[in-house]
Amino acid sequence: MQGSVKKDKSTGMYYFIVDIGKDQLTGKRRQRKKRGFKTKKEAEKALAVVLNEVNLGTFIEPALINLDDFTREWFIERQIRLSKSTIKNHMSLYKTHIKPNLGHYKLQELSPIIIQKFTNNLVADSSLSPNSIRKLLFIMNLLMKKAYGLKLIQENPLMHVSVPREVKSEMIIWDLNQVNYYIAQAKQNRYYTVVLIALLTGMRKGEILGLRWKDVDFEKQIIYVRQIYDGYAKELKIGAKTSSGVRSIHVPDMLIQQLKKERKKVIANKLKQGTDYTDYDLVNCTKYGNPLDSSTVSKRFKNHSKKLGLPTIRFHDLRHTHVTMLLQQGINVKVISERVGHSSIQITLNQYSHVLPSMQQEVADKLNTLFVNM
Repeated sequence: MQGSVKKDKSTGMYYFIVDIGKDQLTGKRRQRKKRGFKTKKEAEKALAVVLNEVNLGTFIEPALINLDDFTREWFIERQIRLSKSTIKNHMSLYKTHIKPNLGHYKLQELSPIIIQKFTNNLVADSSLSPNSIRKLLFIMNLLMKKAYGLKLIQENPLMHVSVPREVKSEMIIWDLNQVNYYIAQAKQNRYYTVVLIALLTGMRKGEILGLRWKDVDFEKQIIYVRQIYDGYAKELKIGAKTSSGVRSIHVPDMLIQQLKKERKKVIANKLKQGTDYTDYDLVNCTKYGNPLDSSTVSKRFKNHSKKLGLPTIRFHDLRHTHVTMLLQQGINVKVISERVGHSSIQITLNQYSHVLPSMQQEVADKLNTLFVNM
């Protein structure tokens, strides 16, 4: 068995060629070539690894599959484990950004240099945020990990690629006065109950739109999160976004009273529509019983907020508003973390670190009242 290291005069880079024996079907000699080494020593080291694997009988010659063909099969496999909305989102990102730039490459050709150049071009594209780029590279990393696991490549090239830092966007929320103003002024709004649930429970929009009457215990004043509505896939799903998302939430009297009013409206609609009513047992639904459209809820909420003269925030920011209000009231962070369905208390601490400095000052002020000046 022979192998040799050579220098490419056009690029100044080194490569190796190794004879890996005859093809049993054709009888032709087979060679393995790998390019892209900066030094002769690097190429010799890589050649030695391949020669050793061939001698031990552990060398597997990778099939020449291009990234696009591999990705198509990969998405089919992932449909078994991931939600439709996640699959659609990942496919859209792949088709828009990854496929046009890297789809034609063979898996074995995707070196760290190629992927780093791809990353640099993404960074240079002003239309993409650092977090969007991180998401694209996350998908690429999953693809390369799978290829490595199937022994189609010798290592994951993403290990050597510099990734843009995560950028935390500024959290915009309502303060307590603005929350009280909304509650006082918005009682007649079509989506008042939906917004009130968000403000007083911190539930995600999908959890609110998937909430059923059987998951509301009026006597104990508890809401059980056991179902969500996936607005992207437009389907109801048992469970929650994460395992920690399945939870129980104690709610105040104000919300219980509003839910009782909403139930009367739903019952009236059910009687009025008769056989045209589709009963999913939903708390928040159309007059025909169907789930509310997720994007419409968000759009109408923003429009109504503007009409009331309140700061324009996203619907999801109502969840942030809820958590911030609880932190400012000195509620234990562990309790808050469980209430909103975070998988760990660290997520709560990291996400709402902006609230902690003022809380630290309150601690110091309270300590001042406990001890007499010496």
